[in-house]
Order: sequence, then structure tokens, then C-alpha cells
Amino acid sequence: MGSAVSLKRESLEHWLRRLGQAWESADAELAASLFDPEVLYQENPFDPPIRGFEAVKRYWLEGLATQRDVKFEGEVLAVEGNVVVVNWRVEFTRVPGGERVRLDGVSVGRFSAEGRPLEWREWWHREELGHEHG
Repeated sequence: MGSAVSLKRESLEHWLRRLGQAWESADAELAASLFDPEVLYQENPFDPPIRGFEAVKRYWLEGLATQRDVKFEGEVLAVEGNVVVVNWRVEFTRVPGGERVRLDGVSVGRFSAEGRPLEWREWWHREELGHEHG
């Protein structure tokens, strides 16, 4: 039944842009609302996933509290039925240290017919860019 869901690339690109807007504006509520209320969200393949709106909102609140001057870009790499692969890149200044950090990640999501991820798994790497100048 789930494999019968067919997603349009344009709607997924819009979803990814909204996730980027939530990240750039430090809006944990918006970020969490982009996922299914019962989502299984896995930031690290070795940790158990977190589940549901409140847990995802808490995760985003904690992460966003350590970031400022966030710049996000992303693209949809593949869509197969209801499974979507995206690449995202984020650069931010770490709080309180002031170091500039770059993340490059790939996420795989299994989306509902309503266009929100039921499952979300991330793999990403971090590059330390040094302290801001000026």
C-alpha cells in the first residue's frame, strides 16, 4: 500500500526549501511540523530513532540553540515511489565558540501520501572552517 504513493519532485523540492527556511530562521516548531506526527527520525545510524513531533521539536531546539547565521541549500537527488533521497549542505557559526562549521549530508525519507516523512534517516559529515573574522 505504501509503495502506491507517488510523489512529485516539485512538491518535494518545496518541502526541502521549507526545511531550509526552518533551519535558517531557527524555527524548531516549523521544522518538526514538516514531518509526520509519528515520524521515526534517525540522525545517526548507530543511535535509535526518535519518534514523534515533540521529540523532533526538542531535537531541533537543542541543535538550533548552538547555531547562528545559518545558510542552507539542498537538492532532491532521487524519488522512487514514496522514498526520497536528498543532499543538503548547511553552514553556520557555532554558539558560543564562534567557529564557522559546514555540514554536508544525505537523507533518505519515506513519505506519506500527505507529503511528510514517516521515516527520516541522515548521514552527514562536518568540516570545521575556523573562527569568523571581523
